[in-house]
Formats: sequence, C-alpha cells, structure tokens
Amino acid sequence: MIATTVPKELMRYLAAVSLLALVACDSMDDTPDADTIYFNGNILTLSPHSQKVTAIAFKNGKVQAIGTRIGVMRHQGDITEVVDLDGQTMLPGFFAGNSQFSQLLEQTGSIEQTLAAYASQGITTLVDIGIDRKALETLLTLANANKLTLDIIAIPSASELETLVDSEQIRFGQYRNRLKIAGFSLELDGSTKDLTAWMAYPYQENPDLPAPNWRSSPLMPFSQFHALFQLAVEYEHQLFIHAVGDAAIDAIIQASYDLKINAGQDQRHVVVMSRFMRNNQIQQYAKLGLFGCFDTSNIYLDGEDDVDKLGLSRANGQSPIKQALEEDLPASNICSPGANAFDTTFALWTAVNRVTKEGEIMGSGLRLSALEALTAMSKHAAFQFFEEEAKGELVPGKQADAVILSDNPMAIAPGLLRTIEVVATIKQGKTIYRKPPASTTQKEDPDSHF
Repeated sequence: MIATTVPKELMRYLAAVSLLALVACDSMDDTPDADTIYFNGNILTLSPHSQKVTAIAFKNGKVQAIGTRIGVMRHQGDITEVVDLDGQTMLPGFFAGNSQFSQLLEQTGSIEQTLAAYASQGITTLVDIGIDRKALETLLTLANANKLTLDIIAIPSASELETLVDSEQIRFGQYRNRLKIAGFSLELDGSTKDLTAWMAYPYQENPDLPAPNWRSSPLMPFSQFHALFQLAVEYEHQLFIHAVGDAAIDAIIQASYDLKINAGQDQRHVVVMSRFMRNNQIQQYAKLGLFGCFDTSNIYLDGEDDVDKLGLSRANGQSPIKQALEEDLPASNICSPGANAFDTTFALWTAVNRVTKEGEIMGSGLRLSALEALTAMSKHAAFQFFEEEAKGELVPGKQADAVILSDNPMAIAPGLLRTIEVVATIKQGKTIYRKPPASTTQKEDPDSHF
C-alpha cells in the first residue's frame, strides 16, 4: 500500500466546497409538483401587486404559483394536469348574494341540480339569506352528509336570533363541510316597485300612491329594529339589513351611532341593496364601517319605472357603487334578487353599462370599469364576509376558486359583456362545471333569471 499525504490547504478547500454544496441543497426550492397548471390565457388575479400573469399552478386546493409559463412550469410533475386556456380568461370565482338557494332547492328537489345551476354561472360561494330554522336545518344536514360542492354562507332571519345564538349545534363564522353561518338578516323596508321602499322624500305624485306625499314606512318599529341590532352587536354577529330607500338607510345610520359603532371596530354590518342612498350617507358608511351590498341589475329591470315613481334624478343616482369606491369604501354588487341562479355576466354588464330595458343610460358618471365591476363581484364580496384572507384574489396561498370565461372582460367592448360565457368553474382546484359543447347550449336571455 502506498501512503499519500493530502496537503492541509487542499483538505480545507474540499471541506469548504462540501459545506457550500450542503448549504446550497438545503436552500434550493424543491418546487413540489402542482396538481394542475393552466397556461396560455389571460389570468386576472385581481391583486394590485401582481403583474401580467399568463400561467397559474394549483396545489392542494390553493394557488401555488402565478407568473409566466416558463416560471410556473417548473412546478410540473409526472402527474400534473396541464391545461391550455387557449386565450380564454381566468379570474377569481364569483360570489352570489341573496341567492335564495333554499327556495330554489325546494323547487328542484335536487341538491346536485341546484348546485350545478350556480356553478354554471362561475359561482364558487353563494349566500342564502333570510332563511328560517327549517331551511337552516336542511343545510346543516346536507353539509354533514358532505353534499355541498360550493361554499354556502347561511344567514338566518333575525327572528331566529335568540334561539340560535345559544344552540350547541351552531358554530358561527367558521366553515364546516362548506357551510358557514355568518350572522342574521332583517328587512327594514320593501321595494319601489310596490311603493314600499321607505323614502326620505315623497314619491312623485301619481294615481297609484296610497296617499298624498307618500314616503312609505318601515316594516317594523324603530324600537324593534334597534333592539335586534343591539342584540346582534352584543353577540358579535354581523347584521344584514335590507334597505332600499334613503329613509331606511337613515334609520340604520342613526341606530349605528346610538350603539356607538365605528369603522375601527371592523364589525362589517351590511346594508343589503343600499339602492337609493344619498351621497352624504356614503360618507356615514365609511365612518361607521357599514358595508354596501348593491345590485345594479335593478337598473335594467326597473329603471324606467323608477323614473316614473321617483323622478329622473333619484333614478339616475341609484346603486352608487362608483361613489362608494371613490370614498375607499369596499362595496359588492352581488345582491341580485330572485329564486334562480344568479346571471353573473349579466350583472357585470349592468354595472359597466347601467342601461335600462329601453336602452337609456342611467347615471352615466356612475358606470364602473370592467375591473371595478369584477372586483365588486369577488374581492370586495370576500371582504364583506370576512373571507379576504382566503378568497377574492388568485395569488399564492389563497383558495383555488376560479372561473374561466370565453372572453376577457377587460378587453371586450362594454356592450358585449353580456355575451361572455362561463367555460368552467373551479372550486379549490377541482373543476365542478364545464360548459357543454357549443352544439348543445346557447347563452340564455338574462331576463329569464328574474
């Protein structure tokens, strides 16, 4: 055997190289394999911090990575499904407020059919508001049986408040098998259509008015409303208050001041509809931390009738989401009424165009950009329900809730937004709806959803 001597300098060098190699291995990104990668499309993350995104990776129900195709493809593994978007557009899944899910479920008698109706509209989270104890028990049963493919936010009527707050079966504010109970709802007034919206100034004179100088009145005494509001605050539950007229909104603002509510408390009580609010009321929302949940579909459906009942100025100023956003006040546009699946691209079209059935523009200065309208249907809606940490943006770490659209709302002419189709809906990384072949389907008339 021939003995060799290694110089100390060479030994030190080899040890240093070995240490650097070990450190390098420890710090390397192991890029775990994605479940699914989508590329070659317009991916609207709705995050102000992300640049142009053309590819996205999903892993374990969450967004894993976003960026260019080259960057995201490093997450591709042997079992990764790679999907070519072929120029289509992906964005966060939509919310549907006031969906009347339980009512539609009762009509269809099929949980699968009912959920599919919402999924076909790109909806990944829906809100079932104003339900009674029986409907809530049905939802709890379905959730316990793992029958829910979409997230459902249940909001029972405030008449159930005292019986539910102490129930051992109810866990507020947390999802269990895709069902969350968020708070309680009540109706403070009705609608302009039947002259029951409670207005601060009289309706225009016409033969149909119940009385001269008609302003309508609240659906419950202020003392009763105040007591329910106070009870919700004491139990730290959100209250969702239906208010169409500005007098009803005044009552909510007054009660909020009486209860010493302010924006710093971050209670996020929601004024559902907020339809004929005045400019100064928007500023009060900001001070009190109230959240406006609007519905621009009413402009198309009832705009001309609103002019007849309230005059052009008030009709033009309805659903002022634009002004709310200018006051840095988050506002959603998801409170569509009706017992059918929410037509999401129609809602988008109404927010951007504000056009009546007769083709008249109402409040041209209040029209939203496509980006603002999309944000009001997803990102701001997530904030409305304290879900902004998990939903509303397609960024790493948030839920892989997404919708794929046939066209890019940011690039298409505003008048054509109504023609966009939902191609697929993805819930926590799994495709739960895919549009049938063109030969077997066509875009429905939006009027049929109301």
